[in-house]
Amino acid sequence: MSRSVERSRRAFLRAVGGAAIASPFVRFLEPSVVQAAGATLPLNLIVIYHPHGIAAEYWAMQSTDTETAFNLTYPYCSLQPLDDAVTYGKSYKDKIIVIDHLSNLSNANGHSSAATITTGSQITGSSPASPQNSSIDQFLAVQNNLGANTPVTSIAVGVGTDATDAGSNLSFGPGGAGLPKLIDPSATFKTLFGSLASSSQTPAAAASAARQNAIQKSILDFSADQVTALELNLGAAEKLKLDQHLTSIRELEKSLSGTTNTSCQAPSAPDPTTFPETVRYNGGEPYFDTITNLQLDLIAQSMACGITRFATCYLGDLSYAGNPLMLPADNHGAVAHTYNASTIGNDDHTQTGDPVTQQLLATLNKYFYGKLARLMAKLDSLGILDNTLIYMSSDMGNPASHSTLNTPTVLAGGAGGYFRMGRRLAQPFQCPSTDQWCSPTSADYDVTANNHLLVSIAQAFGVNVDTFGTQPNSTDCTGALSGLV
Repeated sequence: MSRSVERSRRAFLRAVGGAAIASPFVRFLEPSVVQAAGATLPLNLIVIYHPHGIAAEYWAMQSTDTETAFNLTYPYCSLQPLDDAVTYGKSYKDKIIVIDHLSNLSNANGHSSAATITTGSQITGSSPASPQNSSIDQFLAVQNNLGANTPVTSIAVGVGTDATDAGSNLSFGPGGAGLPKLIDPSATFKTLFGSLASSSQTPAAAASAARQNAIQKSILDFSADQVTALELNLGAAEKLKLDQHLTSIRELEKSLSGTTNTSCQAPSAPDPTTFPETVRYNGGEPYFDTITNLQLDLIAQSMACGITRFATCYLGDLSYAGNPLMLPADNHGAVAHTYNASTIGNDDHTQTGDPVTQQLLATLNKYFYGKLARLMAKLDSLGILDNTLIYMSSDMGNPASHSTLNTPTVLAGGAGGYFRMGRRLAQPFQCPSTDQWCSPTSADYDVTANNHLLVSIAQAFGVNVDTFGTQPNSTDCTGALSGLV
């Protein structure tokens, strides 16, 4: 935490007094107070996985694209939602960095390599398969104590599967131990907002909630009185800041009366009747779209309220008959595995490919990046997009060949101003056309591993490291990714 943020935070807590600090509502005011005081809010991190790799023909840079001038609106473009002001309220093209030809340098089958997105590690074992080191979210939140000042140090959520093996998870502790993730939005809500939610709607519970509301209103009244008392000894500029603080308190008091809403108000609990099943292969697939929206919304709202700064989200596909994308019921076998890439999607090895299969996969890809655009719009509406970094990727590039080369990589948000957004960065291709499966020991080997990106992310959070992950060649996991800052 920067000194300016810490000073603003301490001043606020002194102003509201010891009794008020215990109230979660008052604690939720801290981010807005810090921002009103002119300090920079702490940086948040959200890592998102999407399955089934990418149709590079509709994702990669076009021949006319440059680093700062690139087209996302051509037919079937997977990234089109990020430049769709009609659907999402504005274009977020200036809030992304698309990185071409970055690779999850994994030694495992593509389906076992989701862990490499966050750990930059080779995969070991089979029951379960696991990475060899912690994930970037845990490295920052736990090992470097950046999540220590929030009620929830970090949160891992998912859609469809609660498995924690290397192919099914993003969050890992030291040594690569898989951490549990929540796939039921009701459980996510309880974890993040449970202290603010009434456990039931019985008369007794309603009376208890009413009493708690009265107590919280009294605390807010006390807080306002304490802040007002400070005005007597402050200059005009400081009084203006305190007025902003008082406005925040008054707005929160209105929300307790049900007359208004604030970005830090606890959301309504998810309605479980909208997702009667949550598990993949057990009838959950038709509800995955609803579950995805709820999970991402809860993450965004919790970060706006200062409940957590670190989250991972493992997405699922829409494999069921009659899905809204009009894709085959088996997104895996009938979309990802039938993908017939052209040269650009085949690690730059000459191949004509089949446009029909490419467009099927691109349609699925576009759906996932639509969820990214929706999340960005939510964060933007809550006023925290600029101090949030979203890292979205997949375990594979070409899913038909299970290749972990050329994986789709997008950074989104404002990143606290640390990275220069609104760009496309192209890394070199990996293997020559004469040796598609060149190994790390080959003289022709030329790969840019996502380890370098993980180093850059750690540095963006103020952690002074120059290496991240576990790879046979130390050069693959040493040094930040060039061109980001």
